[in-house]
Amino acid sequence: MGRVIRAQRKGAGSVFKSHTKRRKGAPKLRYLDFSERHGYIKGVVKDIVHDPGRGAPLAVVHFRDPYKFKTRKELFIAPEGMYTGQFVYCGKKLIYK
Repeated sequence: MGRVIRAQRKGAGSVFKSHTKRRKGAPKLRYLDFSERHGYIKGVVKDIVHDPGRGAPLAVVHFRDPYKFKTRKELFIAPEGMYTGQFVYCGKKLIYK
């Protein structure tokens, strides 16, 4: 059968497993719907939260659903300078200021 030699053991690494149970969620961009493909949509930053296991904070952004009477909550990675109450615009025909 043989054995694992010392050089093979040195590159093996440890038994570390990252703790992912208490994470807030996966940050993603908005789903590209009709209002985003042919215009833009406005959202507001409601909260900036810490995500365990991540260096950057997460921003909870609320968008009004253009099709139903409800609010969509999205998670974005918060860039430096983002604050609560700030308006966030997403879309193709966006005019930068």
